[in-house]
Amino acid sequence: MESLRQDIRIGIRLLLKQPGFSLLAVTTLALGIGLSTALFSVLDAAFIRPLPYPNPEQLVEIHVEQKSRGGRVGRGAPSIEDVEDWQAHGQVFSHLAIWDYDFTEPLILDGAQPMRLLAQLASKDYFAMYGVTPFLGRTFTDDELAVGGPNVVILGHDFWRTRFSADPNIVGTLVRLSDEPATVVGVMPAAFYAENKIWRPFRVDPKWRASRGSGTQIEGRLREGVTLAEAETALTAVTARAAEARGGRPAPVRLTSLYESATRSNVRTARIIGYAVALILLLACVNVAGLLLARGAVRRPELAVRASLGAGRWRLVRQLLTESVVLALAGGAVGGALAWLSLETLVANLPMFLPDNAPVTINIKALSFAMAASLATGILFGLVPALRVSRIGLLDALSRAGRGRGSALSRRGGQTLIAVEIALAVVLLMGAALMVRSFGRIMAVDVGFEPDAFVGMEVAPAAAGSQAVQQFYPVLLDRLRTHPGVASVGAVDHPPLAGGSTQTSARVGPESTGVHIREFLGEYFDAVGFTLKQGRFPVDADRLRSTPLVVINEAAARALFPAGSPLGRQFGLASRPTAYEVAAVIADARHGGPLREVDPEVFLPFGRGLREPGELTVVVRPHARGSITGDDLRRVAQSAGQRAVVDRIRPGTDLLGARVITPRRRTVLLGLLGGLGFLLALVGVFGMTAYAVSRRTQEIGVRMTFGATPRSVVGVMLRDSAWPVAAGIVFGLIGSWWATRVIESFLFETPPRDVMTFAAVAVVLAAAACVAAWIPARRAARVDPIVALRAE
Repeated sequence: MESLRQDIRIGIRLLLKQPGFSLLAVTTLALGIGLSTALFSVLDAAFIRPLPYPNPEQLVEIHVEQKSRGGRVGRGAPSIEDVEDWQAHGQVFSHLAIWDYDFTEPLILDGAQPMRLLAQLASKDYFAMYGVTPFLGRTFTDDELAVGGPNVVILGHDFWRTRFSADPNIVGTLVRLSDEPATVVGVMPAAFYAENKIWRPFRVDPKWRASRGSGTQIEGRLREGVTLAEAETALTAVTARAAEARGGRPAPVRLTSLYESATRSNVRTARIIGYAVALILLLACVNVAGLLLARGAVRRPELAVRASLGAGRWRLVRQLLTESVVLALAGGAVGGALAWLSLETLVANLPMFLPDNAPVTINIKALSFAMAASLATGILFGLVPALRVSRIGLLDALSRAGRGRGSALSRRGGQTLIAVEIALAVVLLMGAALMVRSFGRIMAVDVGFEPDAFVGMEVAPAAAGSQAVQQFYPVLLDRLRTHPGVASVGAVDHPPLAGGSTQTSARVGPESTGVHIREFLGEYFDAVGFTLKQGRFPVDADRLRSTPLVVINEAAARALFPAGSPLGRQFGLASRPTAYEVAAVIADARHGGPLREVDPEVFLPFGRGLREPGELTVVVRPHARGSITGDDLRRVAQSAGQRAVVDRIRPGTDLLGARVITPRRRTVLLGLLGGLGFLLALVGVFGMTAYAVSRRTQEIGVRMTFGATPRSVVGVMLRDSAWPVAAGIVFGLIGSWWATRVIESFLFETPPRDVMTFAAVAVVLAAAACVAAWIPARRAARVDPIVALRAE
């Protein structure tokens, strides 16, 4: 133990005595360990434990196959009768649950600031199926689940904390939802769907018991030992017998594992992240290996002297082993702290869907693996000097101690490590460069309007009904027009970049074509910044015309009126007897963002559409940035005569960012990994060249004594670094030619083997590597020859 303590003290002292080497090695290990641990912790949450419930492999989604009129076979939700038949059968599921979202009407929680709530409907077995018990109170009873039962709710944990100040006595109190009170019967635990605000009982409407294909979700927990195939066969047989008894139509039953559903969308992204992180960890280990080999070459005289003073081979090995362990532990400690500090930021910016109930925490197994890989690298390459000294022989080692011949960099092993580092960095940097190039092309797409010129406000009257809606928005727009910071203001039911539209068919004579319908109010087109191609935009007075004036885009004009000008011409919409007259044609715009194609679009006046007037999003174009704030908009909305609920206020740039958030996150992540690989490669080249220079100090002195110029000395050092860098770039480009196919589906109008990108990466990395080698070489050329000759 005394010898071990001595070895540890010496190891720590050497690390402190060589701050340059220690900083490079610990930083390299920390980056490799920290980043790989953080990202593998995310992959663990997304793939290994996305369903943190008892026996998650038993949880399934249930659908039935249905044939459409065109003969296509699709999947829809089973009917309530199907669910009841399966429950009565009782041999497949231990729990069957039904859930859905309540889209029937907005729920407004009364209070100082009313807010809209989207309630989730849950059946009797829903919570028991997941093995979840309420944090406070209870779940729904049979009486509460029956049609006409008492109005009760269960609160989400976060909503209970923020809206009700974590009141421990909340159970049994009343809250007002819309126009009726509801009793709080429970509060869910924090780890169960934290974003859900409230749950309400799922009540079966007798009118819809036999209908299939609705948006209702049916999930179940299989009994122990029942496989998916066995369950499908048994349920299909039960459904067929019930259909025969009722005179209905049988439908094959299909089950999907909830695990598969939770991980399906992340498979390709996770594979790319896994490959990239493995390359980063490998690059860090190669980097440290090179640094240890280079330092070991310098320490061979020291080890020879130690051996001459009586240190045995095992004693030298144990000393170097201890130093490697100390180095790995230091890198692991810093890497663990880095992983912990960066985890939240990585989670917020990952291009992956993370399950709601699987929080991401530091994975100890991933941290241990990364540290073990780093420790193995340190041990393997840290022991090389002692093994070489013992193999060469003590007298030979001592005879070489004073001459310092050779170079760690000039030896094949050191140069191979540099080539490997450069090759790995090329692969990482190529993926990052392609993603950056692709994202640049996405952002260069002209969406057809000005996202940076408008602000969208989602607002609705608290009172329900179409009459309240028709009265509210014209008054609100009139109030906003009087604000000095507003240039123009309008409203639309489906704002640009927010997604969604009403789809129907438009007809001109016997011909019809599919179109997307939007309803507008006020100066909507001016506020958003559409380009007017023909005609004029309708004004408020035109809303009273018997034949409504509408606006269409160029795609709709080409589809509906292929010959001649569309202005003044009329067309009809499916299931509507009203004729519509074209007043204006606007340039094609990508309402779904730059990644979506242009659709034929028709803009109808508010209240003259295909359905009862509904909620609108108000679109405001300020005179200048900051001339009207979100608080200003909120105050105007809440003083427009009726009580209003303002959901969100977002500038158009935020809406655009939301449409490209996934490619943006992919670009940021791969850019981070590529940049880190680039940095580690340069650190490796710099470190190896620096140690080679220190190893060849006497040689440099001799050269300069006999007339060598500083330029020639620098040239020799650069040539020793140039060929492994060149070899690494060549092999890296070959590897990238194959590896970039992995991200091909993520690229937008960018080929995965883009020659310009390949050339740019090669040139940039070659230039940067030369600079990394030139810095220590230039320092060597400035050494005084006399000092160099006396270096030993």
